[in-house]
Amino acid sequence: MVLVEPASSLSGFALGAFALFAVARLSKTESADPHWRWFFAWIGIAGIWGGIHHGFIVGHETASAISWSAISLLVAVAISYVLAASVNSVLGKGHGQPLLTVRAISLVAFFALVLSGNATITTLLLTEGLAMGIVVALWVRARQENQPGSGLVLAAIFLSMLAASVKVASTQFTLGGWEFDPNSIYHLAQIPGMCLLLFAILRRADTFDQRLLVTDNSVAVPA
Repeated sequence: MVLVEPASSLSGFALGAFALFAVARLSKTESADPHWRWFFAWIGIAGIWGGIHHGFIVGHETASAISWSAISLLVAVAISYVLAASVNSVLGKGHGQPLLTVRAISLVAFFALVLSGNATITTLLLTEGLAMGIVVALWVRARQENQPGSGLVLAAIFLSMLAASVKVASTQFTLGGWEFDPNSIYHLAQIPGMCLLLFAILRRADTFDQRLLVTDNSVAVPA
């Protein structure tokens, strides 16, 4: 079976596969905020669906429009989990409710735009850009407070933004007879940022576990 857009399709599958690997890895780390697993899960679903979209659906105009809207919604939900995980990680559970309320409003607005057929790349950037702006601000604060792994999270966000800028710049090239369009390059460029984010989350979890162990040992009463 011939893929309509082979590079975009396979790179989408690759991104989705890595995200699902991250879900499996984080499921073994109880001290990591569970919202991170849900973020990677939704990205994994979006990536796999994106692979199907670019491989088999993109050639059908009506079905392609519906499929792309669904992928946009999946990404929006994933970003919501990034925000929730960041709030819990930086501020602590039970804090930052106003930030989550703002996100809920922007997410509902984007859903309404999708359902009405008015969702565009611009509206996606506006609504999701607001959420990511809050995420960046949270991790800048974490960096200022010297929270473990905060620098790595910011570096991961920077790589993600760099990948987005490559897509916006419409960068493309041909390699081995395959045309790597902005979508395929964007998919591949996202993977290093995902790797770094996973590493940062695991590092924070390990630091938390070590501190908890030290605390338990310090309060233990000798027999």
